[in-house]
Amino acid sequence: MVDFLQYGFIQNAILIGVALALSAAMLSPFLVLNQQAMIADGLAHVSFAGVILGILLSSEALYIAIPFVMLASLLIKYLSTTKTMNGDAAIGLVSAISFAIGLILVKKGQGFSISVESMLVGNIFTATQADMILSIVVSILISLFILFFYRKLFLMTYDLNYAKFAKIRVQLLGYVLAALTAFFIVIGVRTIGTLLISALVVFPSIISSQWTKSFKNTLIVGIVSSLLIVLMGIFIAHPLEIPVGSTIVVLYAIVLLLSIIIKPIWRKNV
Repeated sequence: MVDFLQYGFIQNAILIGVALALSAAMLSPFLVLNQQAMIADGLAHVSFAGVILGILLSSEALYIAIPFVMLASLLIKYLSTTKTMNGDAAIGLVSAISFAIGLILVKKGQGFSISVESMLVGNIFTATQADMILSIVVSILISLFILFFYRKLFLMTYDLNYAKFAKIRVQLLGYVLAALTAFFIVIGVRTIGTLLISALVVFPSIISSQWTKSFKNTLIVGIVSSLLIVLMGIFIAHPLEIPVGSTIVVLYAIVLLLSIIIKPIWRKNV
């Protein structure tokens, strides 16, 4: 085990995994409980186009992908506030167009050397030093934002009308949350994959809500379970030579299934 941890790519993978797990778990209750979980899936499809565009235009794809996906997240947020389109339709519209553009760029782009499969499933073991730094940065930004605006975000999640009545700047906080979610998704797509990154946002709140009733405990249990599952996924995937993202999602699914089975038995005996 000591030898295993001495490899630089393993250390990078652990740091990135912890940072992404913390970011996802912090975002999870504010998106899932506010019925905005699909925005993560939509932005994952958008980031597919953003990363491809970045690869074609720059030596550092993330410099192009991050602002591209952030702008898309703000567009989705804006469209969802208009009377002509609801949130799900806005997500579906922007993500479908972006994904289609990404596929066209892959087909027609000159010198595109990265396989589509690697972008869909990701590979945390091939992550660069820049990926690790950006993962830590986004984790710090999300943590500070949620800790500083926790009460206001809580009110927005459970009673948007009251939040507006209390003169909370709902629109501004909503746009910042969307932009931070986009930042997280772009980093996650590079390491966990386009098809799987949204699961990291959805599962923590669903699992923790099986065991807790308060919002704060849902957040705390979600963070702890997310960190444990992501680390387990890394340690299981490497020796078995299977995708880390897929392993993490399967572990989440197993934990959720066990929670659903055990919960009624536990509550009956307590």
